[in-house]
This record gives sequence, structure tokens and C-alpha cells, in this order.
Amino acid sequence: MIINKKDIVKNIRDKEYTFSITVAVCSECGEEMNIPGLIDKNVQEIDDQYRAAEELVSMDDIEKLMKIYKIGKAPLSLALGFGEVTIPRYLEGQVPSKEYSDVIKAALSSPTFMKQKLMENRGKLTDAAYRKAFTAAERIESL
Repeated sequence: MIINKKDIVKNIRDKEYTFSITVAVCSECGEEMNIPGLIDKNVQEIDDQYRAAEELVSMDDIEKLMKIYKIGKAPLSLALGFGEVTIPRYLEGQVPSKEYSDVIKAALSSPTFMKQKLMENRGKLTDAAYRKAFTAAERIESL
């Protein structure tokens, strides 16, 4: 068996994309074959490439944001002004809209923006979640 890369073209929301995926080829007959885990790997590769092409936030970026501000999935959703299950869904693989992705990117790149969002949505958060995230934002801002 030989592992190769292959380009495929997919239409997503009436726009054409070329994605590079991994294929397994039988070394005897030259036919493509399925091996365990390959479909999952290709789904992930396509997701990563689509997010990059559309300049959308990655799951790693969201996890980094949670770490930086010491805040959980649901509280982060609420702090950013989203529904409570939005961030958990994104971490399960749902692709965010450009608008929501831009909010997440802004929070990742600007502690001042994050503080502003925390203050706007103060009433939706527990005191502990608010204080922890706000303190982290102030500490980063002062660097």
C-alpha cells in the first residue's frame, strides 16, 4: 500500500474549492482503497483547508482563547454574546460563520476587546467566570 495526496474539487455554498486529501493506493493493482481512519483524516484535512481558505477561526484558536482567558466553553460563548452552545458546537467541528469567527479572532488578538465583551455580557456569566476571565484579560493587557 502506498499513501499519496490527491486533489479533489468540492462545491460549498456555490463556491468551488480544491482540497488536497490523503489516499491509500494498493501497491499490487493500483486501485484506491479504504483503510481505517482515512475518512476521518480527510474530513479533518478538508475542514482545516476550508477554514484557511475562508479565513475562519480554527478549533485550536478557540481552545487557545479558552486557555488564555481561563474560561470554559459555555461561559466563553456567553461572554462573546453568542448562544450558550455555540462554542461547544464549534469545538465539535461545526464551522462558524465569518461574523462569529471574526468576533473570536478579535477576542484572541485583543484583551481590550475581550474585556469589552465581558463587560457587555456580565449578566450572563457567573461571578467566578467573569472575574477569572476579566483578570486574565487585564494581566495580558498590561504586558
